[in-house]
Amino acid sequence: MLHLLPTSNMPDSYADDIEKNGIPFLIPPPITLSWSDLAYRVKEKNILDGVSGQLASGQLLAVMGPSGAGKSTFLDVLCKRVKAASGEILLNGSPDFDITRTVSFVEQHDALFGVLTVRETVSYAARLSLPRNTPNINAHIDATLRSLGLQDVANNRIGTPLQRGISGGQKRRVTIACSVIARPRVLVLDEPTSGLDSGSAQEVMASIKRLAQETNMVCIATIHQPNWEVFSLFDRLTLLAAGRVMYNGPASIFSLPRHIHLSFPDHVFAGDIDQYLTDIGYPSPQHTNPVDQAIAIVNTEFYDNENDITSSAHLDNIASAWITHQSRYNIIPDNNQYHTSDIILVKQVSESRDAMRKAIILTQRNFVNYVRNLLGFGIRMGMYVGMGLMLATIWIHLGTSTDKINDRLSVFFFSVAFLGFMSVAGIPAFLEERAVFVRERSNGLYGPGAYVLANTFAVVPFLFACTILFSVICYWAIGLHPGAKPFFRFTLYLFLGVMAAESQSILIAAIIPIFVAALALASFMNGFWMCVQGYFIRATSLPRFWYYWAHWIDFQTFSFQLIVRSDVKGLTFQCPTIDGSCLCPFTSSLVPTQCALTGDDIVKNLGYEGANDGLYVGVLIIIIVFYRMAMWVVLAIRKR
Repeated sequence: MLHLLPTSNMPDSYADDIEKNGIPFLIPPPITLSWSDLAYRVKEKNILDGVSGQLASGQLLAVMGPSGAGKSTFLDVLCKRVKAASGEILLNGSPDFDITRTVSFVEQHDALFGVLTVRETVSYAARLSLPRNTPNINAHIDATLRSLGLQDVANNRIGTPLQRGISGGQKRRVTIACSVIARPRVLVLDEPTSGLDSGSAQEVMASIKRLAQETNMVCIATIHQPNWEVFSLFDRLTLLAAGRVMYNGPASIFSLPRHIHLSFPDHVFAGDIDQYLTDIGYPSPQHTNPVDQAIAIVNTEFYDNENDITSSAHLDNIASAWITHQSRYNIIPDNNQYHTSDIILVKQVSESRDAMRKAIILTQRNFVNYVRNLLGFGIRMGMYVGMGLMLATIWIHLGTSTDKINDRLSVFFFSVAFLGFMSVAGIPAFLEERAVFVRERSNGLYGPGAYVLANTFAVVPFLFACTILFSVICYWAIGLHPGAKPFFRFTLYLFLGVMAAESQSILIAAIIPIFVAALALASFMNGFWMCVQGYFIRATSLPRFWYYWAHWIDFQTFSFQLIVRSDVKGLTFQCPTIDGSCLCPFTSSLVPTQCALTGDDIVKNLGYEGANDGLYVGVLIIIIVFYRMAMWVVLAIRKR
């Protein structure tokens, strides 16, 4: 149930948007997120040990600590991406809440389609995350872009290795915009300033701070060595070391300049950060950032136990000192009390989980990506054109003499095997898609089923276009079976083989989402299918071990045999004669009346007479569906 705070208490930008555009994405009531005694263990090792805290709407929590402190694990446990060994997570005091509808997670690395504009990227995220028939969705998108300072680059593309786009800080904000477009109650960010300069880092965190205050959102972020300006934007700090809490309280005592009295709601802290660090036994050197000093004293990776104190005992002392001084400095969690009398009920928004609708949206986005992205199908189409021209100029006008039969078979093998082999060129585009899928799936936008359907729907027209372009270039130049029907049969059978190869390649990339490894394994598999297909060595001559299983699950087997049958059947191939003797390479049904071979003679001698066109087409479709279903299973199991 969504509520609207009085517009007099809202930022002008949102008040104006609501008044002018009637945006239904109204400010929800305040919340409190709390967690207590969270623990996580791996092989009896404590990665998290008794982590507790709470955060209120509009506040930012900085989770800091040295390497290996458990920061990322804390976020995973908090978002229920991994199961805690113990402890509980409460929203407004209740453990019963849907984490996928409440929390949005922003990964450390930006996973975006480089060829889409900023507005298109956020627009697709809005269509995927918001209910069907949401009114004024464009106004909501504009408001989100303005809130994150992206309105001036809204029509700029994100950028690819081939085309420069927006800056790193702007990409971070686009990723955040995609996560907050549905107005989640809790926003969790893993290293949102990683890789950014200090100016960009400050812009990103200031945008998040503004958005949190505008929308009553709770924000939690891990952050590494922020400068004073960035750190001052945080309301609270949780400092971790070895999975334990070293400090949990207001961030202000670490962010305000030295020798300034710090004031908190309902109490005043008399003193400064230097005195605080001195009191716990670790005075801050002059000209040192207190935040850096705090992290340094809990970093035990380079701990020098001069006094025979172990690193564990060192952390025990620090934790005890901070606990001891909490009461003195009033470093205790805030207990925000909300007055709901000022809250006006406006509208309840229901969410849609229509997988097919989302599959259609994803298909549209993939289609735009493939049209613009040269790494998707542009380069591959160029390769298919090049291979078509090569075949057309090398195997030109083969004719129908029997000495050209092997040449025709070579054309068919080359078409099936090497066009299928080029499917490895689709791996980079798939890995980009997969990274976006992992980000969006982790935030509950859609599941692997919708993604697999969308990928299939979007790939089919592009692969068919590549195949028919190849066929148009080389089919007539080579002099294959004349007529429209044989041409379209050739194209269809070749397309099914290429589609099977494409499905195999992206299945491998789904299992091993590392470009070099996926490329190597996919290339090996294509080479393996070439060997057992039956062209280099007659299928009946294959060792029985390979023949009975590998040969009959090889998509190239069925595509090749279909093309051979389609081309030669109905043609007559003239045999050479020497001294009046007819020299046909195969047994002919026309001799002695005619020195020639029929297409049926060739099919029979190759051992393809038992093939049934409809059955083999069905087998190819089954192989494609199997690969696609296997990819769905892999994506469902492997969530990262």
